[in-house]
Amino acid sequence: MIKSLILPGSGEYALGNKERGRKFVITEIALVFSAVASYHQSDSERQTYMAFASEHSGAQSSDKSHNYWVDIGNYISIDAYNEEHLRFRENDDLYEDSELWTWDWDSDANRSKFESIRIRSDLWKLGGSFLIGGIVINHIVSAIDALYLKRISALESISFHPKINPSQNSFALQIDWNFSK
Repeated sequence: MIKSLILPGSGEYALGNKERGRKFVITEIALVFSAVASYHQSDSERQTYMAFASEHSGAQSSDKSHNYWVDIGNYISIDAYNEEHLRFRENDDLYEDSELWTWDWDSDANRSKFESIRIRSDLWKLGGSFLIGGIVINHIVSAIDALYLKRISALESISFHPKINPSQNSFALQIDWNFSK
């Protein structure tokens, strides 16, 4: 069981069930490859939207949080962003009007295009997170399967003994499981 928890399929292989082990190994390889590819694509899209924003809005990409990129995709300029947040008295959310934080999109179409690239990057990253969850589940299911195979291999016999009692109008079924040590 521990083997399969560490490397899915290895417990099944050790118990002689190579076909089941093979399925867990193939699943693990596919999930790991897909997760790496998803995170790589997310990073590639991230680099694309940062370069696009720099070219079309003048935004500088160094040391910016994800929220900054969300904000510049939702507002045409830093002035529009700050004005709205001042109206709602959200002074803590204002950006400093400096060259480091400023942006001003050359067109709303480019702002929308940027936003779609940023969202695509976020979706790739979210997909990678789900794939990591799939990897964890694969490890757990493989460990449970290896434990099941180990226990089922220790089963020597199962016997069923029906018991009918016509006088009491009852029926019972006794099941005996015998395990080897």
